[in-house]
Amino acid sequence: MVLKDLSSKVNVLFKEIDESLDTVRRHLSIVQTLLKEQPAGIIKISKLTGLAEHKIRYSLRILEKDGIIIPSKEGAMLSPDFIEDKNGIVEESAKIMQKCIELNDEIRKSFIGKK
Repeated sequence: MVLKDLSSKVNVLFKEIDESLDTVRRHLSIVQTLLKEQPAGIIKISKLTGLAEHKIRYSLRILEKDGIIIPSKEGAMLSPDFIEDKNGIVEESAKIMQKCIELNDEIRKSFIGKK
């Protein structure tokens, strides 16, 4: 029983990161879909990605707010600014990955004593 309680406490340390990664993965899935086929509406994106429509609706709102997509009568489209700077996503992803590697190294060093 003690192990179960400890396990749930450890999971709490990473729960927010894990949930955020799921959201980012969903946003990226939508962006990747729009890179291949745009404009696309909620139903079409849902069919192409397998994501639930309510989750797509939420992601589209966030992506629009951040200037990544623009709405049109035919459906969502990637914004010209985003298309022009899509290399920025790759660079930002690399920065985040490096932070994760550094955190993992720190955890290993603190808890296991090795890098």
